[in-house]
Amino acid sequence: MNKNKQNYFTTGEFAKLVGVTKHTLFHYDKIGIFSPEIKEDNAYRYYSVFQIEVFYVISALKELDMSLKDIKTYLDKRNPKELISLLEKENKIIDDKISMLLKMKKVIEGKLVITKGVFEIDTDKISIERCEEELLVLTKCFNLANEKSLAKSIANHVNYCDENEIYSPHSMGEMIASDNIIKGKYDEYDYFYTRVYEKNENIDIYIKVAGLYLIAYHDKGFCTIDTCYQRIMNFVKENNLTLEGYFYEDILLDELSVAGYDEYLIKISIKVNV
Repeated sequence: MNKNKQNYFTTGEFAKLVGVTKHTLFHYDKIGIFSPEIKEDNAYRYYSVFQIEVFYVISALKELDMSLKDIKTYLDKRNPKELISLLEKENKIIDDKISMLLKMKKVIEGKLVITKGVFEIDTDKISIERCEEELLVLTKCFNLANEKSLAKSIANHVNYCDENEIYSPHSMGEMIASDNIIKGKYDEYDYFYTRVYEKNENIDIYIKVAGLYLIAYHDKGFCTIDTCYQRIMNFVKENNLTLEGYFYEDILLDELSVAGYDEYLIKISIKVNV
């Protein structure tokens, strides 16, 4: 050993060489995944130059998010066929991660467009605009007897979207039958919805048809949304409009961008006949 000592690295030297701490090397030795080539009776430990490549293999496998336990299992039985199996498995995992990241990128880009767009909104204005069709994922609201029932309906919608891998930059919206609004029942929701941009063959998609829509905005949250609906109904009466179907409530600013429920910005729309 003494004669060839210059060909080996102490624990500290090897740790510095491969860019880890001595503690990491001690831990790897303890769990049996990577041990020094030589352990002397005086507790001195030495690593050979040939172990550098093995250590880099372990580091590369860790970069693939493999656990140390799985890495040890692989190293103990490694051969070309095992490597092919491992790489095919990890390639699939990477593909899935890339797919998820691309979906999240689209969500972020969409959220940017929505949020930047609010600075162009005049909340005092009620307008009639021609709108393109929209695709909505719906869930039925439960009997909304109290806030607890409301929370259950919201959770049901969120879980449904999660289960069906629905990713959207749009916050959850609400649909209310126009008859309920006319009667002053402003929180009698029929459905919760999330807007999407593609049809999903695994779930039903509701189509909000294209046409002329009355559009108004309310920037004081849901607690005072009745005041906006009263303005809308006055506008409908003054302009001799006929309401068709449901009112749609799209939340443009929520807890992500404003502090507090009373600061939410809500877009209200309904199809009309003039």
